[in-house]
Amino acid sequence: MGRVLSPEKAGAVLQTILAAAGEARERVDRLARAALEAAQVPSSRDLEELKRRLAEMEELLDGLAVRLARAEAHDGDQPATVADPAREDSARS
Repeated sequence: MGRVLSPEKAGAVLQTILAAAGEARERVDRLARAALEAAQVPSSRDLEELKRRLAEMEELLDGLAVRLARAEAHDGDQPATVADPAREDSARS
């Protein structure tokens, strides 16, 4: 029949197994990240950063759209003029 381990010995064996499993998981994670990076696949952190930056850009564009709408409403009765860069340069001189 099999041997029964003492509680202390069983605990030590269990700790060793859990430590080895944790190290193996970390190794697999490192290798997976390296493989994804080599394949130029963005990480979840990269995607979250991209989402954040896109949200910021969307807010900026929304703000610009509001300002443009206000300017168009304010200038609605006035004819639109296009700036002439040559005139602006000569006016500055």
